[in-house]
Amino acid sequence: MKKGVKDRRFTRGQITIFIILAIVVVAGVGVYLYALNSSRNDCGLDPLCKIGVKPEINIIKNSIYECEKETGMSAIKTIGIQGGFYKKPQYFHDIDWAFIPYYYYDGGYFMPQKNIVEGELSSYMNENLKLCIDNLQFNSYTFEYPDPKSMSFVTPGKVSFTVDLPINLKKGDKSTLIQLKDSPVVFNSSLYESLEVADYITKTHQENNSMLCINCVVSMAKERNLYVDMMQYPNLKSTTLVMISENHTSTEPYIFEFLNKYV
Repeated sequence: MKKGVKDRRFTRGQITIFIILAIVVVAGVGVYLYALNSSRNDCGLDPLCKIGVKPEINIIKNSIYECEKETGMSAIKTIGIQGGFYKKPQYFHDIDWAFIPYYYYDGGYFMPQKNIVEGELSSYMNENLKLCIDNLQFNSYTFEYPDPKSMSFVTPGKVSFTVDLPINLKKGDKSTLIQLKDSPVVFNSSLYESLEVADYITKTHQENNSMLCINCVVSMAKERNLYVDMMQYPNLKSTTLVMISENHTSTEPYIFEFLNKYV
């Protein structure tokens, strides 16, 4: 070997190391290309996703679903405070920000049945969900959708909503469809149990409006983890306020209330 020239020969062990490193690099490139291709395939037929805006679409979808959840929870609270009603019934007492319905009024009985309450929940969802979505704003995106059509279900321990609302989300000449009916929302709720206790109180008055088995009401409420309070309503002659409440289905106390007016 000439002086000043480095020996560039490699040992067999060094050659083996280089081969292993080459295999690792090639494998890494292959994994990256496979992952990239898989992420593209996740788009399916969504044209907005294919042009690289999938994260934005997910944010918009989550915002719309959050509107659905917030509106559903608000519906349950409002229908409780207003004794099963969203729209004012024939007999009620106005308290400015809400109203309290009469279940018994001078000899007449006006408690809503469960299917009526479900209809009132749906009406609330239909009107207020649209308002929530209308307030959503995202740069370069527009929403096109009809009036919501929802179905509500009051079952033991639960209230659920299924909303038929196809939302066409557009950006430029591209669009994608979001369908809310594919994602029903379900809430823990004592509305069903509150209606049971209210029904018992109302039917007892129908049999004898001068008698009410307080111990029976207390027992029913205890079995359902509820509390019942009855009191003279201020400034309303011969009128009793019935409040059915609980604090185990949400972070805030749930209240269901109605009035009974006696002759």
